[in-house]
Amino acid sequence: MMDAQLRAICFWIATFAGIGSLASALFAPARVILLPGTLLVGATAVLLFLRMLFTRTYRLGVDAANREMQGNDPWPGRPKKFRDPNWGLFGNRTGSPALLWLRAALVVGIVPITLLQKWIGIEVVWLWVAGAFVAVELSIMHVALSRPR
Repeated sequence: MMDAQLRAICFWIATFAGIGSLASALFAPARVILLPGTLLVGATAVLLFLRMLFTRTYRLGVDAANREMQGNDPWPGRPKKFRDPNWGLFGNRTGSPALLWLRAALVVGIVPITLLQKWIGIEVVWLWVAGAFVAVELSIMHVALSRPR
């Protein structure tokens, strides 16, 4: 129960990181929220990483998912494509539909927002990337929890 609440809170933190980045990119006065927001989202990313690192369920789940993704291919195997129905950008194994859309927007948006950093400021990029890290970590957690037992 506690873990599900943590993941839900982290989902909303990643969502607000993306929204806050866009708002501060479009409206300069909104940039005063960036430093505290970036610290919060960065701390969330570290918290999720530590949670996955020190929780046996997540470690075993990630190992099982890695073996399943790799199959019989020798390491490093063939990389999965973005359109893979199970493991791709919108793969059914990597999260709920809301998480998939959030992760896709944040991960794909890293390139354009980084290209615009000269005009919008590096702080906006930091917040966006921190939100993307949280979304990717949530997907990894989802994969670990949905593994066949």
